[in-house]
Formats: sequence, structure tokens, C-alpha cells
Amino acid sequence: MYSVLITFLLVLFFAVAFSLQNSDPIILNFFSWTFQGSLVVVLLTALACGVMLSIVASLPSFIKKSRLIAQQQKTIAQLERTVVEQKPPPVPPNPS
Repeated sequence: MYSVLITFLLVLFFAVAFSLQNSDPIILNFFSWTFQGSLVVVLLTALACGVMLSIVASLPSFIKKSRLIAQQQKTIAQLERTVVEQKPPPVPPNPS
């Protein structure tokens, strides 16, 4: 519990320090668009866009793996039912 709190506080500290040191205004030009804003806002926006793109890029493989796992779980359940049905009756002990 404390390690999560300490990690959160460290990340928060570095985020505040980063934003205080990179608060310079900048101008971005992209074709005919011009955007003026803080450097930290531009950097964090670029980071957020990169995270979102990586999540979207990994979705197809995640969905494929989820479907494969579900299919394999159904197969396992079916095979377990088959094994239970095919179990021979218990052999009575020899009364010798």
C-alpha cells in the first residue's frame, strides 16, 4: 500500500517539476495552422496521442487472443465432460 502511494507521489513530483521547467510558450506551425501554447501542454498532448495510438494498434491482437482463449476454454470444458462420461465404474475390492 505504501509503495503505491510513494510511487504516485514521486510521479506527481516529477510531473510538477517537469511542467514548471517547461512552461515556455511555443508556436507550432503545421501547414496553414498555427498553434501557440505552453511547451508542457504540447509535450503531454503528444505523449497522450502516442499512448492512444499504441492502445488502438494493440487492440486487434488483444481481441484475437481473447477469442482464442475463449475457444480453448470451451474445448477444455467439453473434453473434461467427455472424460467424466467415459470414466469406468469403480472396481470393487477383492474380498480374498
